[in-house]
Amino acid sequence: MRARSDAGRVLVVDDDANNRETLARRLTQRGYRVSVAENGPRALEEILREHYDLVLLDQMMPGMTGMDVLRLLRATYSQSELPVIMVSGIDEADTVVEALRLGANDYVVKPVDVVVVAARLQSQLDRSRADRKARMTDALTGLPNRSFLLERLCHLLARPSESTVRSFAVLCLDIDGFKAINESLGHRAGDQVLLETAVRLRSAVAQSDVAVEASTIIRIGGGEFAVLLENADPEVPTRVAEAILGGLKRPDTVGKRELMLTAAIGITVSSEADTPEELLRDADLAKHRAKELGRNRWQLFEPSLKASAEARMAMAVDLRQALDRREFVAVYQPEIDLRTGRIVGFECLLRWSHLERGWVMPSEFIPVAEDTDLIIPIGAWLLNEAAHQLKAWQTRYPAAPPLTLNVNLSVKQLADPDLINRVTTALNETGIPAETFGLELTESVLMNDLEAAQTVLHHLQSLGVRLKLDDFGTGYSSLSYLRSLNFSSLKIDRSFVSKLVSDAETRAIVKMVIDLAHKLHMTVIAEGIEDERQLSELARMGCDAGQGYHLSVPLKAEDAEQLLAEGCRAGGTRVWAAPRQAPKNSNESD
Repeated sequence: MRARSDAGRVLVVDDDANNRETLARRLTQRGYRVSVAENGPRALEEILREHYDLVLLDQMMPGMTGMDVLRLLRATYSQSELPVIMVSGIDEADTVVEALRLGANDYVVKPVDVVVVAARLQSQLDRSRADRKARMTDALTGLPNRSFLLERLCHLLARPSESTVRSFAVLCLDIDGFKAINESLGHRAGDQVLLETAVRLRSAVAQSDVAVEASTIIRIGGGEFAVLLENADPEVPTRVAEAILGGLKRPDTVGKRELMLTAAIGITVSSEADTPEELLRDADLAKHRAKELGRNRWQLFEPSLKASAEARMAMAVDLRQALDRREFVAVYQPEIDLRTGRIVGFECLLRWSHLERGWVMPSEFIPVAEDTDLIIPIGAWLLNEAAHQLKAWQTRYPAAPPLTLNVNLSVKQLADPDLINRVTTALNETGIPAETFGLELTESVLMNDLEAAQTVLHHLQSLGVRLKLDDFGTGYSSLSYLRSLNFSSLKIDRSFVSKLVSDAETRAIVKMVIDLAHKLHMTVIAEGIEDERQLSELARMGCDAGQGYHLSVPLKAEDAEQLLAEGCRAGGTRVWAAPRQAPKNSNESD
């Protein structure tokens, strides 16, 4: 019997030189690549130094026995990763059972019949290869999987760093909105998208017309894929990334839906990391940066991304402690009736007074809180704080209609299964009229999963709370879903307000939005009012209310209460004299 052309590498371990060399020679004649070791310690050194597909291990050796070696090997390698056939001159049931119990794949007795040994050896190699293929292959797409990628990267990183060897690159890719596809269209549709993505990746890499030693498409898991480019010139990874993005953009019909696939791609090269895990980490960091910058783009890894990630991790640790340390502060920016000048409500905003860093900008910590899900407990604290503050103000400064207060909701909060209970508890504990308590959402929050959002928002509306659409005009700007979700009001984004006086087209758009919103029985609030001209123009157009630094910066509770008290003493007529500067130790950004 001769071995196949892809015969594996075998290590023969025996303290008897005659047995060792005879078995090695006979197996070599059958096409196997054979090395030898005269004792247990030498065998372990060989296995650490080189890759072997199977070990023929003598049981009875002086010092470290074959059983000792087997026990050590099985602490690292499984039976499929490194098959071991024990060879012994003792044909006793107890010995065979003990070897099999310790993890031997098979057992042969001396004097060995080389034909039988070769047959058993080949059987174990075939089984090991089949197990490895299953272990290294994604069941759905048939592509190599993450385990394959890690093993291949280990091999590539172990190559000598010779000047003639070009670098290799890893492209990590994430399909935009894949989770939403699974949830809205079902897992069968999601599987169809993954299979189509695998086809398009193969095609894009093949048609990118770049010179590489080898290219491999890998499915990492979920909607994540990777492309490994070996011995590629520096410009190759970005050209392949462009080809992939272009190939994915073609419409794909899933069920009865036509989808336009987009992706974010992170790219890293071998010179930027020392281990497979570091390479994939760097590619992931670049991919997340690409996502932050927008859809359907690629990003090369830069060391600054790692520094940024470490800073975000440190901030996440501080955020976990901030709630316990009571470092968060609620501030309140007034909403002013543009016809009467009266305060009609407040928007409750979150600020962080860090123990060592002082005031931390919301733009710095809110994204970290959302990424780590800390926004859920932080948001729950703010919601409860706002409800109790509103109750205190409504009691001290009764008005008709009553003072209102709004709190912002993030994507993660909207998906929180306890959100309805949190709002219900806040209303019940304080006794505030539900219609005076509002929740503000941006269009991007809604469109992340519109169907799920509708269910939650209808539950909230059944409690009586008001829904307000924030930053209107920066997202999808669909008045049709405003009506279907029964929003009570919308906010015109500051980007429109800033150009209101200088740009005629902007004025026309704002006027149209105000008129249409009123026809849908919604009130309109303009945010980011910075000067008297903007204020006058909005009032002339019929905008109901406004907020911005021209009217008042966000205020601490005691400063907001002072403003309410002054307005009450003056008959609730004007608030233009509100402080134009932030109170001491306050953060002005809203």
